Order: sequence, then structure tokens, then C-alpha cells
Amino acid sequence: MAKIPKEWHRYFWEVRPEKVDMKKHAFYVLGRVLDYGDAEAVKNAREIYGDRLIRKLLLSTYSRGLSNRTIKRWQITLKLKPEECAKISLIRSKNPTWNY
Repeated sequence: MAKIPKEWHRYFWEVRPEKVDMKKHAFYVLGRVLDYGDAEAVKNAREIYGDRLIRKLLLSTYSRGLSNRTIKRWQITLKLKPEECAKISLIRSKNPTWNY
């Protein structure tokens, strides 16, 4: 089991970080670090997971859990095409977090 680095534990306050498998729960770990991590943590996550997995995360339903700010940053960083970005918006609008 690939364990989360100790310096990332503060980003996983609702779970026991030592129980999270970085490979098995890659979208969860990556999303959490991209959303809450400092510059060094994000740099390390990018090195560990790569831009391909970040792109895959953004274009999946898992992106619903990310902040708009995080999504916009990675859309720009990864130079996603407008039609790809539209898919992200569609996923988010069909599944709102708050239904009122």
C-alpha cells in the first residue's frame, strides 16, 4: 500500500490518512492536494501522479468535489480545449452540491 506522505496528512482531516492508499484512491488524494495543498504539495502531487491523471480527474465526475478555483487553474495550466471545459461545467451543473 502506497501511503500518503506525513506532510500531506493535514489535508485529510476527516479520515485516518495512514489508512488511505495513494494508488487505490488516487482521485481522492489528488483532488484533496490540488484543492487544499500548498505549492510544494501540489508540485509533489503533480510529479507523483502526472498531468495525465490530473486531466482525467478534471474530466470525470470526481471533479464535482473540487472548487471552481482549482478547476479553473488546472484548465488553464493544462490548456484544456473549450469543448473539454464545457464537459466539466455540464457535469457540475447537472449534479449541484446544494439543491436549493
